[in-house]
Amino acid sequence: MQRGLIWTLGWLALILPGIAMGQNLVPNGSFEKYRNCPTHDNQLVEAIPWYNPNKATPDFYHHCFDFGQLILPPHSGQGVAHLYFDQGWEEYLGVQLTKPLNADECYYFEMYVATDTPAKYITETIGAYVSKQPLTGTTTDMLAANPQILDRTSKASVSSLQWQKISGFVNAKGGEEYLTIGSFYKTPPFLGYYYLFVDDVLLTPINLELGNDTTLCSRRNTLLLDATTPGASDYKWNDGSIKPTLQVTKPGKYSVTVITSCKTLYDSIKVDYALDFDLGADTTLCNGTEMELSVPSAPAATYRWQDGSVQTTYRVKQQGQYSIAVTQANCVATDTIQVRYIKPPQLELGPDKELCGAETFTIKPTIAEGKFAWQDQYATTDRIVNTSGVFWASVRNDCATVTDSIEIDYGACDCILYAPNSFTPNGDGQNDVFLTYGCGDIKITSLSIFNRWGEVIYRTTTQPFQWDGYYRGKLCELGVYAWSIQYELHHGKKVKLDQKQGPLSLIR
Repeated sequence: MQRGLIWTLGWLALILPGIAMGQNLVPNGSFEKYRNCPTHDNQLVEAIPWYNPNKATPDFYHHCFDFGQLILPPHSGQGVAHLYFDQGWEEYLGVQLTKPLNADECYYFEMYVATDTPAKYITETIGAYVSKQPLTGTTTDMLAANPQILDRTSKASVSSLQWQKISGFVNAKGGEEYLTIGSFYKTPPFLGYYYLFVDDVLLTPINLELGNDTTLCSRRNTLLLDATTPGASDYKWNDGSIKPTLQVTKPGKYSVTVITSCKTLYDSIKVDYALDFDLGADTTLCNGTEMELSVPSAPAATYRWQDGSVQTTYRVKQQGQYSIAVTQANCVATDTIQVRYIKPPQLELGPDKELCGAETFTIKPTIAEGKFAWQDQYATTDRIVNTSGVFWASVRNDCATVTDSIEIDYGACDCILYAPNSFTPNGDGQNDVFLTYGCGDIKITSLSIFNRWGEVIYRTTTQPFQWDGYYRGKLCELGVYAWSIQYELHHGKKVKLDQKQGPLSLIR
C-alpha cells in the first residue's frame, strides 16, 4: 500500500517481509507452551489455553518429558496434541481465538495431522469448526456441528506416521471466536478405533500488504517483495512474473494481484532510489571520437571520478576504465564503465556505372576494419550485376557502421531484344540453334515456335531460350516458321510485360 516515504540506506540487499500470512488467531497453535510439562496421557489442559470440549480425554505430549508416546517427530517444535476415536468416544481440541472474526472476511485455516493406522483413518470427517460460542458436550459422543473445514483427501494418500495438511477457507459471518477440532460426521466401526496426532494449527485473515513506499540508496541495493498468501492459486505481478516474490532492482511502481478461492487481493508499492544513475554498458568508440559521461545532480551530494575530479560530467578521450562515487549523507553510490578505441570501418563500392545491351559488371567492394554485408542479403562479397538498380552495402564493427551504394544504369543505349531470322541445324557447329537474348534490363520469360499452320511445335520457359530445330525427336523440314517471345523490361523499380514475334527460316 502506498503510505508515505521511508528512506532506506545501505549496501545490503533488503527484504520487505511478506505479511500476507497475517497474524495467527490460534494461540499456542504449535503446542509449544505449557503450564506444567505433561508427564502422562490425558493432559491437554497443560497446553494452555487449549481445553477439552466434552467428557473424553485428549492428550498433550511434549519433548520436555518423553515417556514413549511421541512415536513421530512433531511437525514443528517440540509439542503435539493427540486424539482418540472409537464407537461412543470422540476426542476434540477446543481453543478461544485471540480475537473474533470479522463479518464477510475470508480466513485461511491449516493444520497437520498424522496417524499410525492409516487403514482405519476415516476421511471426510476430521475437520475444524469456528463458532461464536464454545462447542461443548456432556458425554464422550460426537459433537453436533457442520465444520467449515473438512479433510477431503483420498484414503489412499494417507501413510503411516506421515504428516499431511488439512486446509481450507472460512468465510466469517462475524463474531466467531472459538475453534473446535475433531471428528464430526462418521464414527469408527467395531474395532475400528484409531489415534490422530495434531500440530501447527493456523487460522489467519487473508490479506496482502507489500509495505510502505520505499527509497533505497542506489542500484546496488535490491528489495525482495513478498506477496506469499496462504491458499493462493495464482500470482501476477505488473511485469508478468507469476511467483510469490519479486526482486526489485530498479526504481518504479510494482503491483501484484493474488487470487485465492475466496477472494482476489491487490497491492502496490513505489520504490525510489536516492542516487539513481548509470554510466551505461561498457562501450567501444572509433579512434578520434569523444564521449561525455554524466550523472544527475543530487542535493548536498559530492562527486569523485577516478582521477579525483569532482564535477558531474567527464569527457572521455582515450581508452581506459572510468568510475565515479557519489556520496549523499550516509548513502554512497558507485558505477564503472570500460571504454576502448578501435579503427572505424571502411567501405568503397566504386563509382556509378553505365552499361549497355548484354554487358555485365562485377562490383568489387573495398573493405577494411569490419564485417561486410549487402543490404539485400546477397551471399558473396563480389557481385555480378546485369540489370539497372542501386545496390547498397555496409561494413560494421563495434564502434560504427558505414554504408555505401553504387548505381548501375543500362540507359546508356537502347535496350534490344535479339532474335536471328534464320539458322542452319546441320551439325557443323555454326548457327546450329536459334538463340534469343536481350540486354541487361530485358528478362525473357518464354520462347514459342510455330509451324506454318500456327501450331506450337516447341516451347520453353527456362534458359537458355533457344531451339535446335527438332520436333518430337525429328529434324523439322526446311521452310519458314514463326517465333514468339514474352519478356519483362526492368528499369529501376518499374517492370513492363511485353512480347515480340518474328519469322524464322530453317535452312541447310
